[in-house]
Amino acid sequence: MVRNFGEVRLKVTGASMIPAIWPGDVITVHSCDMGDLQPGEIVLYRREGTLVAHRIAWIRGDLLSTRGDALQHDDLPIGESEIVGKVCLVRNGRCINPSQSSWQRAGSSILRRSDFCMRMTLRLGRRLRRHGDRVIS
Repeated sequence: MVRNFGEVRLKVTGASMIPAIWPGDVITVHSCDMGDLQPGEIVLYRREGTLVAHRIAWIRGDLLSTRGDALQHDDLPIGESEIVGKVCLVRNGRCINPSQSSWQRAGSSILRRSDFCMRMTLRLGRRLRRHGDRVIS
C-alpha cells in the first residue's frame, strides 16, 4: 500500500521502541528511497513476513542496520528491498518525527538493561492511557 499510495497508517503493537513509540500509538509510514534515510530515523521494514519499526543505527552502502530503542542489540542488516518506508508518529492528529531526546536515550538505556523496569514502564503506560490526563492516586 505504501508503494501505491505513498503512505499508510498503522497501530503499533510491540514495545521495542519505548519510550519514543508506545504500544497503541499510531504511526504513519511514508514511501522513501534509501538515499533519503539517515541514522537516528525510524524505518518500517519487512522481514520473514513480519513488519518491524526500528531506529536506524548505521548505513553502509546499500545496507542498513536498525535497533529498537529498548533492545540491547542491533538487528541483522537489511537491504533496500526490505524497507517499506520512513516512520513518523501521529500525536494529536499531527505527524511528528520521533527523534530521541536525551531523557529518552537515558530511559532507553535503563529499559534495555532491566526487564523489571520494562514491565513497570509498560504497566504505568497502560494505566496512564486508560485514565487519560486524570491523576492516578
